[in-house]
Amino acid sequence: MSSSPTYHSVPVNDIPASPTLQPIRRGRSMLAAVMLAICIVSFVLQTELAQYVQRTTNYHKPYHILYVSHCCYVFMAPVQFIGELIARYKSPNKALVELIKDTARECKLELEQSLEDLQEARGRQNESRLAFSIRTVIYIAILLTIPSYLWYVSVNLTSMANLTAIYNTGCFFAYLFSIMMLGDKLVFSKVVAVFLCIVGVFTMAFWPSTTSPEDDQVSDGTGDDDNNGYAASLLGIIVAAIAAATYGFYEVYYKKYATPPRPTVLFANAVTTGIGITTFLLLWIPIPIFHWIGHETFEAPDLRTFTYMLGIASMSVVYNATFMCVIALVNPVFAAVGVMLTVPAVAITDVFVTGIMTPPSTIVGSILILIGFYILNRQVKAEP
Repeated sequence: MSSSPTYHSVPVNDIPASPTLQPIRRGRSMLAAVMLAICIVSFVLQTELAQYVQRTTNYHKPYHILYVSHCCYVFMAPVQFIGELIARYKSPNKALVELIKDTARECKLELEQSLEDLQEARGRQNESRLAFSIRTVIYIAILLTIPSYLWYVSVNLTSMANLTAIYNTGCFFAYLFSIMMLGDKLVFSKVVAVFLCIVGVFTMAFWPSTTSPEDDQVSDGTGDDDNNGYAASLLGIIVAAIAAATYGFYEVYYKKYATPPRPTVLFANAVTTGIGITTFLLLWIPIPIFHWIGHETFEAPDLRTFTYMLGIASMSVVYNATFMCVIALVNPVFAAVGVMLTVPAVAITDVFVTGIMTPPSTIVGSILILIGFYILNRQVKAEP
């Protein structure tokens, strides 16, 4: 985790390694490690809260929940700005208004510089800065919405075991698209790391279990246990696989088209805020369409359910913001494999929440994931 990726599409990585760059890379690696840790914690909290909501409410409106969650991304702007204020607060004698103005000016200059560097890296110097920003954020917002919605849809079509296993194969697709789009080389150690992680997830999902079959029933709402259940489960597997592939593509697309040569947390969270704005202004359109065709009728949640939705949304904001920072600071493959640490993290959390001991499949799968992450981490350190 101590060096930046070697993708030829990102100009900063073509700079030869030198002793003067090592402190910068170490600082970036430490920041990425902190972001990954926050990412994992927020995902665990989001998962546990989502499970609780599913068991206590009857509100099954995947796109509406998704829309509320992604709209909340706009709150990353004030959170980031407050963080910038705290980082720049050095003199207690400095007036607050003056500090706010100076911070806003410096943030604006930094964002403009990052955007200018991104335009130059993409060969879009002659394009209007505003048009370039709007187009980039719209593409990113749509590409993130697709796999997120497919994940919510597949929840009701297949078992959580199948869904978890298949969706977490996104690291394979991230590596595949990194080779195709970012010029990443096919490295044996990376292949082994990704393979071990995928095997670990499938071990946790498909290891023979002594739990009740009812836990793995497909919630298709039909009550059929044979043909309809099998068809729904098969459809759920296909939907989950498409979600994993599109999410892997989103990660690499974000790295290539929305990450400046010198990535910063400020710019990454500015993009996150842009996703929230785009969702609020444009991505409400499917809601009336889904209602009109009867795919997902609109129904406002009660206050209790809406409160839980806001809780899920807040964790989703933190998760996505930190995940985008990890992609920008390191690379999509590292981020995808690193976030797979959420699988054993959720399993461990479930032990404390439910009081049920971790099964052997979870222990073996978690060990394989940890080994894969360790191998990938060593490979990233070895890259110039």
